[in-house]
Amino acid sequence: MTAPDVPASLPTPDAPPAPGIRALDGNRAALTLLIAQNVISALLIARGVPLGTALLLSFVGNAVLAVTVFRRPMAALLRDSRWRTPPSWGLALAAFVLAFLASRAFALVFVTLSPGSADAIPQFVSRGADLWALLLAAGLLVPFAEEVAFRGLMLRGHERAAGFAVAALTSSVAFAVAHGVPASVAGILPLAYALARLTQHSGSLWNAVIVHALNNTLAVGLGAFLAGRDLGDTRQATEMLGNPALAVPLALGAGLFGAAVMVVLHLWLTPRPDPQARAAPGPWLSGAFVGIVLFGVVAAALTLPAVQQAVTDLRGALR
Repeated sequence: MTAPDVPASLPTPDAPPAPGIRALDGNRAALTLLIAQNVISALLIARGVPLGTALLLSFVGNAVLAVTVFRRPMAALLRDSRWRTPPSWGLALAAFVLAFLASRAFALVFVTLSPGSADAIPQFVSRGADLWALLLAAGLLVPFAEEVAFRGLMLRGHERAAGFAVAALTSSVAFAVAHGVPASVAGILPLAYALARLTQHSGSLWNAVIVHALNNTLAVGLGAFLAGRDLGDTRQATEMLGNPALAVPLALGAGLFGAAVMVVLHLWLTPRPDPQARAAPGPWLSGAFVGIVLFGVVAAALTLPAVQQAVTDLRGALR
């Protein structure tokens, strides 16, 4: 009696498991995305390319890097359950509302205590046909690329190395700090933590993509709607923020509200059991992760008035 034939498509019991995503993969992918996205868009804008088109081309550049330089970790991500699990729109929309409220509350705290910091927040505004390119790039494609890098590769790699809690914190800090501008970091940090917990809770990367895309689309859409409009005399609001007797209670109230929302998010979005958690124990910290943090620190330093003045003086001396 002969043994039955084993179909060639089925793995044999002795076949080694396919390699998963490493923490180092996620760190390198996130750093590469940041460098490519900022360098490509900055060079194109310097040559007169509109903002939306520049962001679209930077996304194309990152897509090329993803399928060439990061082909192995991307293949691992495509096999991962996080990629293959479809989104839950109701869950994503509910998480978006809470994450949006917490994000804006903490941003308000920072801007209230440091009114001048609001001027450093980047404005994604365009007009004409490029506005549609901006909505596509900043509202959908860039969020998708950032979710693949941070909640797809980095979060998963850190989970396999150190577990859910560490991965949620490290990926969130890296994502927030990478935005550079202190006021933006204050608002993005709670959003990033909500995205990490949402991914761990739902087991799907696509829920984070939905929330991130909604957040960016709303921000770009509001910026385009308000651009050039007469919003009336803002002197009264500026004086209120500059008055400690009013600013401190406002910041305290916004901070307490934001903290309460984050507690609700943390208790609600509990991670689902996953066999990959701590499946490859090891360090999550690497030179690439440090590079992301330094990238953000340098960008934040360049927003400080004293540093900007020093840069201006240096440029003048070199001419």
